[in-house]
Amino acid sequence: MSVVIIVLVGLIIAAGFLFTLVPIIIGAVKKRRVVKPVEYFPPRGASPLDILINYYGANANPREIFNPLMLYWAERGFITIEEDCKRGLKLTKIKDFESPESQDGFDAATFKIEEQLFAVLFSGSKKVFYTLSALSGFESAYMKVTSECKSEAKSVTNKKSRGIKLASLLISFATLALVIIILGVATRENFMVICIFPFVAMAFPKGVLYSMGDGKDGLPKGSVTRFLFIPFFSMFGAVPLAAGVSVFPVPVAVLIVCAYAMCAVNVFILNDRIDIRTENQLKYYARICGFKKFLLLAEVEQIEKLVEEDPRYYFNVLPYCYVLKITGKLKPKFDRIALDGPAWYLGELRETLMF
Repeated sequence: MSVVIIVLVGLIIAAGFLFTLVPIIIGAVKKRRVVKPVEYFPPRGASPLDILINYYGANANPREIFNPLMLYWAERGFITIEEDCKRGLKLTKIKDFESPESQDGFDAATFKIEEQLFAVLFSGSKKVFYTLSALSGFESAYMKVTSECKSEAKSVTNKKSRGIKLASLLISFATLALVIIILGVATRENFMVICIFPFVAMAFPKGVLYSMGDGKDGLPKGSVTRFLFIPFFSMFGAVPLAAGVSVFPVPVAVLIVCAYAMCAVNVFILNDRIDIRTENQLKYYARICGFKKFLLLAEVEQIEKLVEEDPRYYFNVLPYCYVLKITGKLKPKFDRIALDGPAWYLGELRETLMF
Protein backbone atom coordinates (compact mmCIF):
# COMPACT_ATOMS: atom_id res chain seq x y z
CA MET A 1 0.00 0.00 0.00
CA SER A 2 1.43 3.39 -1.00
CA VAL A 3 2.40 6.12 1.39
CA VAL A 4 -0.10 8.43 -0.33
CA ILE A 5 -2.99 6.13 0.61
CA ILE A 6 -1.76 5.88 4.20
CA VAL A 7 -1.50 9.67 4.51
CA LEU A 8 -4.89 10.20 2.84
CA VAL A 9 -6.63 7.74 5.16
CA GLY A 10 -4.88 9.28 8.18
CA LEU A 11 -6.12 12.73 7.19
CA ILE A 12 -9.67 11.44 6.71
CA ILE A 13 -9.64 9.88 10.18
CA ALA A 14 -8.28 13.10 11.71
CA ALA A 15 -10.93 15.17 9.93
CA GLY A 16 -13.70 12.91 11.22
CA PHE A 17 -12.37 13.28 14.77
CA LEU A 18 -12.00 17.05 14.50
CA PHE A 19 -15.55 17.49 13.22
CA THR A 20 -16.79 16.36 16.64
CA LEU A 21 -13.98 17.86 18.72
CA VAL A 22 -14.19 21.41 17.34
CA PRO A 23 -17.85 22.04 18.41
CA ILE A 24 -16.93 20.84 21.92
CA ILE A 25 -14.09 23.36 22.04
CA ILE A 26 -16.32 26.15 20.67
CA GLY A 27 -18.99 25.44 23.29
CA ALA A 28 -16.42 25.36 26.09
CA VAL A 29 -14.85 28.65 24.94
CA LYS A 30 -18.25 30.37 24.85
CA LYS A 31 -19.03 29.21 28.38
CA ARG A 32 -15.62 30.33 29.57
CA ARG A 33 -15.82 33.78 27.98
CA VAL A 34 -19.34 34.67 29.09
CA VAL A 35 -19.38 37.44 31.69
CA LYS A 36 -20.07 35.97 35.12
CA PRO A 37 -21.63 38.56 37.46
CA VAL A 38 -21.20 38.33 41.22
CA GLU A 39 -24.31 36.65 42.65
CA TYR A 40 -25.04 36.18 46.35
CA PHE A 41 -27.91 33.84 45.51
CA PRO A 42 -28.74 31.47 42.66
CA PRO A 43 -31.45 32.75 40.26
CA ARG A 44 -34.60 33.40 42.29
CA GLY A 45 -37.27 30.76 41.80
CA ALA A 46 -34.75 28.16 40.63
CA SER A 47 -34.77 24.83 42.44
CA PRO A 48 -31.63 22.69 42.89
CA LEU A 49 -32.90 20.68 39.93
CA ASP A 50 -32.89 23.81 37.72
CA ILE A 51 -29.33 24.59 38.79
CA LEU A 52 -28.19 21.02 38.14
CA ILE A 53 -29.65 21.00 34.63
CA ASN A 54 -28.54 24.47 33.57
CA TYR A 55 -25.05 24.19 35.03
CA TYR A 56 -24.07 20.74 33.81
CA GLY A 57 -26.32 20.46 30.76
CA ALA A 58 -26.25 17.03 29.10
CA ASN A 59 -23.60 15.90 31.60
CA ALA A 60 -25.93 16.39 34.57
CA ASN A 61 -26.24 13.42 36.90
CA PRO A 62 -29.61 13.63 38.69
CA ARG A 63 -29.21 10.39 40.67
CA GLU A 64 -28.13 12.30 43.80
CA ILE A 65 -30.66 15.11 43.54
CA PHE A 66 -32.90 13.77 46.32
CA ASN A 67 -30.98 15.26 49.28
CA PRO A 68 -30.70 18.78 47.79
CA LEU A 69 -34.41 18.74 46.92
CA MET A 70 -35.27 17.48 50.40
CA LEU A 71 -33.42 20.42 52.00
CA TYR A 72 -34.93 22.84 49.48
CA TRP A 73 -38.46 21.64 50.22
CA ALA A 74 -37.86 21.87 53.96
CA GLU A 75 -36.55 25.43 53.70
CA ARG A 76 -39.62 26.39 51.67
CA GLY A 77 -41.88 24.95 54.37
CA PHE A 78 -43.25 21.92 52.53
CA ILE A 79 -41.78 19.32 54.90
CA THR A 80 -39.95 18.86 58.17
CA ILE A 81 -37.00 16.49 58.59
CA GLU A 82 -36.40 14.35 61.65
CA GLU A 83 -33.85 11.68 62.48
CA ASP A 84 -35.06 8.12 63.03
CA CYS A 85 -32.39 5.62 64.07
CA LYS A 86 -34.12 2.64 62.46
CA ARG A 87 -35.80 4.12 59.41
CA GLY A 88 -33.41 6.87 58.37
CA LEU A 89 -34.79 10.37 57.99
CA LYS A 90 -38.45 11.00 58.66
CA LEU A 91 -39.98 13.47 56.22
CA THR A 92 -43.31 14.92 57.33
CA LYS A 93 -45.50 16.81 54.88
CA ILE A 94 -46.56 20.24 56.16
CA LYS A 95 -48.34 21.66 53.14
CA ASP A 96 -49.04 20.94 49.49
CA PHE A 97 -46.38 21.49 46.88
CA GLU A 98 -46.56 24.83 45.07
CA SER A 99 -44.52 26.87 42.61
CA PRO A 100 -42.18 29.62 43.90
CA GLU A 101 -43.29 33.24 43.85
CA SER A 102 -40.34 34.39 41.74
CA GLN A 103 -40.36 33.36 38.09
CA ASP A 104 -36.77 34.49 37.48
CA GLY A 105 -35.16 31.05 37.43
CA PHE A 106 -38.39 29.07 37.33
CA ASP A 107 -38.92 26.37 34.72
CA ALA A 108 -42.33 24.72 34.30
CA ALA A 109 -40.85 21.45 33.02
CA THR A 110 -38.57 20.88 36.00
CA PHE A 111 -41.33 22.02 38.36
CA LYS A 112 -43.53 19.18 37.04
CA ILE A 113 -40.70 16.70 37.67
CA GLU A 114 -40.34 18.00 41.24
CA GLU A 115 -44.08 17.88 41.75
CA GLN A 116 -44.14 14.30 40.52
CA LEU A 117 -41.44 13.23 42.99
CA PHE A 118 -43.18 15.03 45.86
CA ALA A 119 -46.43 13.24 44.95
CA VAL A 120 -44.63 9.87 45.03
CA LEU A 121 -43.35 10.56 48.54
CA PHE A 122 -46.70 11.74 49.88
CA SER A 123 -49.29 9.97 47.74
CA GLY A 124 -52.95 10.26 48.72
CA SER A 125 -53.36 11.09 52.38
CA LYS A 126 -49.86 9.92 53.27
CA LYS A 127 -48.09 12.51 55.43
CA VAL A 128 -44.84 10.72 56.40
CA PHE A 129 -41.99 9.21 54.39
CA TYR A 130 -38.97 7.33 55.80
CA THR A 131 -35.85 7.32 53.66
CA LEU A 132 -34.53 3.89 54.71
CA SER A 133 -37.81 2.02 54.77
CA ALA A 134 -39.15 3.20 51.43
CA LEU A 135 -40.95 0.50 49.47
CA SER A 136 -39.41 -0.94 46.31
CA GLY A 137 -41.99 0.97 44.29
CA PHE A 138 -40.31 4.22 45.32
CA GLU A 139 -37.03 3.16 43.72
CA SER A 140 -38.65 2.54 40.35
CA ALA A 141 -40.56 5.83 40.60
CA TYR A 142 -37.36 7.66 41.53
CA MET A 143 -35.55 6.09 38.56
CA LYS A 144 -38.32 7.37 36.32
CA VAL A 145 -37.96 10.85 37.77
CA THR A 146 -34.17 10.86 37.31
CA SER A 147 -34.63 9.64 33.74
CA GLU A 148 -36.94 12.59 33.06
CA CYS A 149 -34.38 14.90 34.66
CA LYS A 150 -31.67 13.54 32.39
CA SER A 151 -33.87 14.05 29.35
CA GLU A 152 -34.59 17.62 30.39
CA ALA A 153 -30.87 18.21 30.98
CA LYS A 154 -30.08 17.03 27.46
CA SER A 155 -32.68 19.41 26.06
CA VAL A 156 -30.66 22.34 27.45
CA THR A 157 -27.90 21.68 24.93
CA ASN A 158 -30.05 20.07 22.25
CA LYS A 159 -31.82 23.30 21.30
CA LYS A 160 -28.75 24.55 19.49
CA SER A 161 -26.58 21.42 19.41
CA ARG A 162 -29.05 18.86 18.07
CA GLY A 163 -28.15 19.40 14.41
CA ILE A 164 -24.42 19.41 15.16
CA LYS A 165 -24.73 16.19 17.17
CA LEU A 166 -26.62 14.47 14.38
CA ALA A 167 -24.08 15.67 11.81
CA SER A 168 -21.28 14.41 14.05
CA LEU A 169 -22.82 10.95 14.19
CA LEU A 170 -23.40 10.77 10.46
CA ILE A 171 -19.95 12.04 9.57
CA SER A 172 -18.28 9.67 12.05
CA PHE A 173 -19.95 6.65 10.46
CA ALA A 174 -19.41 8.04 6.94
CA THR A 175 -15.72 8.56 7.70
CA LEU A 176 -15.40 5.00 8.95
CA ALA A 177 -17.16 3.64 5.86
CA LEU A 178 -14.95 5.73 3.57
CA VAL A 179 -11.80 4.45 5.25
CA ILE A 180 -12.94 0.84 4.86
CA ILE A 181 -13.77 1.38 1.18
CA ILE A 182 -10.48 3.12 0.38
CA LEU A 183 -8.40 0.46 2.13
CA GLY A 184 -10.43 -2.32 0.52
CA VAL A 185 -9.93 -0.91 -2.98
CA ALA A 186 -6.25 -0.07 -2.38
CA THR A 187 -5.34 -3.52 -1.02
CA ARG A 188 -7.89 -5.56 -2.97
CA GLU A 189 -8.35 -7.51 0.25
CA ASN A 190 -11.57 -9.54 0.03
CA PHE A 191 -11.47 -10.19 3.76
CA MET A 192 -12.13 -6.47 4.28
CA VAL A 193 -15.84 -7.33 4.09
CA ILE A 194 -15.58 -8.56 7.70
CA CYS A 195 -15.38 -4.90 8.78
CA ILE A 196 -19.12 -4.67 8.13
CA PHE A 197 -19.81 -6.53 11.38
CA PRO A 198 -18.13 -4.09 13.82
CA PHE A 199 -19.59 -1.22 11.80
CA VAL A 200 -23.11 -2.55 12.37
CA ALA A 201 -22.25 -3.33 15.99
CA MET A 202 -21.63 0.36 16.66
CA ALA A 203 -24.45 1.75 14.53
CA PHE A 204 -27.15 -0.56 15.89
CA PRO A 205 -26.92 0.30 19.63
CA LYS A 206 -26.63 4.01 18.89
CA GLY A 207 -29.44 3.98 16.35
CA VAL A 208 -32.08 1.30 16.78
CA LEU A 209 -31.68 0.73 20.51
CA TYR A 210 -31.62 4.47 21.13
CA SER A 211 -34.92 4.86 19.31
CA MET A 212 -36.44 2.21 21.60
CA GLY A 213 -35.83 4.49 24.57
CA ASP A 214 -37.59 7.73 25.37
CA GLY A 215 -36.17 9.52 22.34
CA LYS A 216 -33.82 11.64 24.43
CA ASP A 217 -31.92 9.52 26.86
CA GLY A 218 -32.09 6.14 25.13
CA LEU A 219 -32.49 2.94 27.07
CA PRO A 220 -32.14 3.39 30.84
CA LYS A 221 -29.15 1.79 32.49
CA GLY A 222 -30.04 -1.55 34.01
CA SER A 223 -32.83 -2.29 31.54
CA VAL A 224 -33.05 -5.88 30.27
CA THR A 225 -32.66 -4.81 26.64
CA ARG A 226 -29.50 -2.84 27.37
CA PHE A 227 -28.16 -5.66 29.57
CA LEU A 228 -28.62 -8.30 26.85
CA PHE A 229 -28.19 -6.46 23.56
CA ILE A 230 -25.22 -4.20 24.19
CA PRO A 231 -22.84 -6.96 25.40
CA PHE A 232 -24.02 -9.12 22.48
CA PHE A 233 -23.31 -6.46 19.88
CA SER A 234 -20.00 -5.63 21.55
CA MET A 235 -18.91 -9.21 20.96
CA PHE A 236 -20.57 -9.17 17.54
CA GLY A 237 -18.23 -6.35 16.57
CA ALA A 238 -15.10 -7.10 18.59
CA VAL A 239 -14.58 -10.70 17.43
CA PRO A 240 -14.74 -9.99 13.65
CA LEU A 241 -12.61 -6.87 14.10
CA ALA A 242 -9.95 -8.84 15.96
CA ALA A 243 -10.04 -11.55 13.28
CA GLY A 244 -9.65 -8.97 10.50
CA VAL A 245 -6.83 -7.10 12.19
CA SER A 246 -4.93 -10.33 12.71
CA VAL A 247 -4.77 -11.09 8.94
CA PHE A 248 -4.50 -7.58 7.48
CA PRO A 249 -1.07 -6.11 6.68
CA VAL A 250 0.25 -4.06 9.59
CA PRO A 251 -0.36 -0.59 8.04
CA VAL A 252 -3.93 -1.58 7.11
CA ALA A 253 -4.61 -3.08 10.53
CA VAL A 254 -3.35 0.06 12.28
CA LEU A 255 -5.49 2.35 10.12
CA ILE A 256 -8.58 0.17 10.61
CA VAL A 257 -8.14 0.18 14.39
CA CYS A 258 -7.62 3.97 14.38
CA ALA A 259 -10.74 4.49 12.26
CA TYR A 260 -12.90 2.36 14.58
CA ALA A 261 -11.40 4.02 17.65
CA MET A 262 -12.18 7.46 16.20
CA CYS A 263 -15.77 6.46 15.44
CA ALA A 264 -16.33 4.84 18.86
CA VAL A 265 -14.93 7.83 20.75
CA ASN A 266 -17.00 10.28 18.70
CA VAL A 267 -20.24 8.29 18.92
CA PHE A 268 -20.18 7.06 22.51
CA ILE A 269 -18.14 9.72 24.34
CA LEU A 270 -17.64 13.05 22.56
CA ASN A 271 -21.05 13.38 20.91
CA ASP A 272 -22.84 13.82 24.24
CA ARG A 273 -20.29 16.47 25.26
CA ILE A 274 -21.21 18.85 22.46
CA ASP A 275 -22.65 21.76 24.45
CA ILE A 276 -23.39 24.88 22.42
CA ARG A 277 -25.97 27.05 24.18
CA THR A 278 -28.17 29.96 23.23
CA GLU A 279 -27.47 33.45 24.56
CA ASN A 280 -30.20 33.14 27.22
CA GLN A 281 -28.86 29.78 28.33
CA LEU A 282 -25.35 31.22 28.59
CA LYS A 283 -26.63 34.10 30.74
CA TYR A 284 -28.36 31.64 33.08
CA TYR A 285 -25.18 29.54 33.21
CA ALA A 286 -23.09 32.66 33.92
CA ARG A 287 -25.28 33.60 36.90
CA ILE A 288 -24.84 30.15 38.39
CA CYS A 289 -21.08 30.38 37.88
CA GLY A 290 -21.08 33.83 39.50
CA PHE A 291 -22.92 32.45 42.52
CA LYS A 292 -20.51 29.51 42.82
CA LYS A 293 -17.48 31.75 42.42
CA PHE A 294 -18.71 34.13 45.11
CA LEU A 295 -19.13 31.34 47.67
CA LEU A 296 -15.70 29.90 46.90
CA LEU A 297 -13.83 33.24 46.96
CA ALA A 298 -15.76 35.19 49.58
CA GLU A 299 -14.10 35.88 52.90
CA VAL A 300 -15.71 34.53 56.05
CA GLU A 301 -16.60 38.10 57.05
CA GLN A 302 -18.58 38.61 53.83
CA ILE A 303 -20.61 35.45 54.34
CA GLU A 304 -21.07 36.25 58.03
CA LYS A 305 -22.53 39.63 57.07
CA LEU A 306 -25.03 37.93 54.77
CA VAL A 307 -25.99 35.55 57.59
CA GLU A 308 -26.50 38.52 59.92
CA GLU A 309 -28.79 40.18 57.37
CA ASP A 310 -30.66 36.93 56.71
CA PRO A 311 -30.22 34.18 59.35
CA ARG A 312 -31.63 31.67 56.83
CA TYR A 313 -29.01 32.51 54.20
CA TYR A 314 -26.92 29.42 54.87
CA PHE A 315 -29.86 27.03 54.68
CA ASN A 316 -31.15 28.80 51.57
CA VAL A 317 -27.93 28.20 49.64
CA LEU A 318 -27.02 24.79 51.10
CA PRO A 319 -29.09 22.69 48.62
CA TYR A 320 -27.39 24.45 45.70
CA CYS A 321 -23.95 23.88 47.24
CA TYR A 322 -24.64 20.16 47.14
CA VAL A 323 -25.54 20.36 43.45
CA LEU A 324 -22.43 22.42 42.64
CA LYS A 325 -20.27 20.04 44.72
CA ILE A 326 -18.67 22.74 46.85
CA THR A 327 -19.88 21.81 50.35
CA GLY A 328 -16.47 20.41 51.31
CA LYS A 329 -14.70 23.61 50.31
CA LEU A 330 -17.20 25.77 52.19
CA LYS A 331 -17.15 23.77 55.41
CA PRO A 332 -14.15 25.64 56.96
CA LYS A 333 -15.88 28.98 56.33
CA PHE A 334 -19.26 28.07 57.77
CA ASP A 335 -17.72 26.24 60.72
CA ARG A 336 -16.46 29.64 61.90
CA ILE A 337 -19.93 31.19 61.78
CA ALA A 338 -22.43 30.72 64.60
CA LEU A 339 -25.57 29.21 63.10
CA ASP A 340 -28.88 28.39 64.71
CA GLY A 341 -30.46 25.15 63.55
CA PRO A 342 -33.45 25.52 61.22
CA ALA A 343 -36.94 25.08 62.66
CA TRP A 344 -37.71 22.37 60.11
CA TYR A 345 -35.00 19.96 61.31
CA LEU A 346 -34.87 17.87 64.50
CA GLY A 347 -31.37 16.48 65.01
CA GLU A 348 -27.71 17.23 64.33
CA LEU A 349 -28.05 18.61 60.82
CA ARG A 350 -24.40 19.65 60.50
CA GLU A 351 -23.25 16.06 61.09
CA THR A 352 -25.91 14.04 59.27
CA LEU A 353 -26.72 16.04 56.16
CA MET A 354 -24.39 18.89 55.49
CA PHE A 355 -20.89 17.60 55.03
